[in-house]
Amino acid sequence: MAHMSSVDLMRASSGPYRKLISYLKPYRFRFFLGMLFGLLFAGTNSLLIFATKHVGDVVFPGGNAGSGLFAKLGGNSTAGAAADATAGGVPLQTVLLACAMIPLIMLLRGLFSYLNAYYLLWVSLRVLDDIRVQLFSRLLQQSMEFYNKAKTGELIQVVFNQTRMAQQALTTISSDLIRQPFSILGALAMLLWIDWKFTFIALILFPACIIPVVIVGKKVRKAGAREEDEAGQIMVVMQEAFSGIRVVKANGQEAFERTRFEEANRKMLRFIMRWRKAMELVGPLVETFASFGVGLALLYVWYFKLSAGTFLALQGGLVLLYPPFKSLSRIHIMMQKCIAATTKVFELMDRPPAIADRPDAVAIDRCRGEIGFEAVTFAYQKGSTALRKVSFTAPPGTTTALVGASGAGKTTVLSLLLRFYDPKSGRITLDGRDLREITLDSLRRQIALVNQDVFLFHDTIANNIRYGRPDATRAEIEQAARQAFAHDFILEQPEGYETVVGDKGSRLSGGQQQRISIARAILRNAPILLLDEATSALDSESERKIQTALETLSEGRTVIAIAHRLSTILRADRIVVMDQGRVMETGTHQELLASSPHYRRLYELQFHALPSPEPSEEEISAAESER
Repeated sequence: MAHMSSVDLMRASSGPYRKLISYLKPYRFRFFLGMLFGLLFAGTNSLLIFATKHVGDVVFPGGNAGSGLFAKLGGNSTAGAAADATAGGVPLQTVLLACAMIPLIMLLRGLFSYLNAYYLLWVSLRVLDDIRVQLFSRLLQQSMEFYNKAKTGELIQVVFNQTRMAQQALTTISSDLIRQPFSILGALAMLLWIDWKFTFIALILFPACIIPVVIVGKKVRKAGAREEDEAGQIMVVMQEAFSGIRVVKANGQEAFERTRFEEANRKMLRFIMRWRKAMELVGPLVETFASFGVGLALLYVWYFKLSAGTFLALQGGLVLLYPPFKSLSRIHIMMQKCIAATTKVFELMDRPPAIADRPDAVAIDRCRGEIGFEAVTFAYQKGSTALRKVSFTAPPGTTTALVGASGAGKTTVLSLLLRFYDPKSGRITLDGRDLREITLDSLRRQIALVNQDVFLFHDTIANNIRYGRPDATRAEIEQAARQAFAHDFILEQPEGYETVVGDKGSRLSGGQQQRISIARAILRNAPILLLDEATSALDSESERKIQTALETLSEGRTVIAIAHRLSTILRADRIVVMDQGRVMETGTHQELLASSPHYRRLYELQFHALPSPEPSEEEISAAESER
């Protein structure tokens, strides 16, 4: 079972890392350069141990200085020794060279360590940027069905925090996997060369250091994964509280939201504490096991009467072994946390959107605007059908109004036209072509939407209008605002068109937000216009102005309008009456008022006392015959 668990772990961990490596390709030169400096850093460990031995032989009395490296480099002539000898008969030139060697090696060591860290950090930040941008782009491509189920806070957590774990995997883990093993191998080789018996005795307990790493690793993996989950929950709580701040305050639920946040935060801190305790526990355990090896090594030195230089080199080598070994012991623990984070990142990255372009989809230019629904059935979830065999046609350049009680399926019709979803059966056509045969981007360029739930970005008024067409000029923006009767109130703002509207347009009234939204749709200048309660947030005077603007905008365009207030759609070319996802009747206002009980009931509910419609000539003739 243990063997299977190890295999499963290797398979689980190799997948994310293989994908991470693919992001290194554009930066592979700097990555390998960073790795090279890591190897050079590892080499300085061996050089430092070698130099320490010979420095000890030169500096300490009784050392084998006369035949050492520095004696050869510094010159060991009898005349020089007589002239420059210090205590112990070692030439001053040799001593100075020996004393300078250690700082020189440390300088190189520090330089290589800095360049190793710099290049790998540079690469990892570029990779982090690429992963975040690609992940954000993939999330934007997901369908509305995905967002109906996903929690915004958790998505933010994945994009911002869990991608950083991928960066950490590249910098810390990748660097340590190259740098630390070579540091250990280089130091061990030098120690074995100096005294293989000493090295063997000192290292006999080092494999035991793996024991605490294995024991702690499983706990760390669980704690690390739970920490990421709770961090996502905190994001959810904050996002919901801030987005719904009006609801929170209106219901006096500040204390409740604070309690939710406090509970999520405490859970996360508890798992962070577990993870950190495990991480910090490894170091002391490794040090404790290693200290037994050091004790045995000291006993060996005493017994065999090793020279001071040899002892310093061997002892220094053991000290140099500890940091890389400790780093390697933590890699297993860090990988457990990185696996959980990077797996979630790449799961979202690899998730195909439910609504996507077909391989044979074509891009269209400006369409005529003929819309057709042919026996369209759709359900948001099993057991709840939103549309049932809906069929109707909207000829080019006409206005079609959708009316019906709440839940009749009107908004679903607009969502399907925008291909937020695809029908379960039937088809929707644009100029006779199935929407699924058209690329999403070119389809949505044909459509402008004015929604009842206005969303404005935390940006200037000009940029919010420009969102309908990013390449629009300032003159075109102002013209669209005039047509939406927004220009005057915009000029009254503190900075005019450059006024920042606040979060979701909070610095503007509902009617002002709606008019900016309409200006955005006017600027888009699309052949199809979708109006979802476009005048719902306006007073009577503003509504009249907007109706005039919309009538002008609607000329020559195909308009699909939803309106609960029938007064706004009385002049529609065609009215589609819907009820419980079905099309009940279609016709003009006068035709439906005379023939449709569903439409007449809606009309009476809004206009209350309704005078009887004038009788038709056929009704008058029938009444006279009866008399």
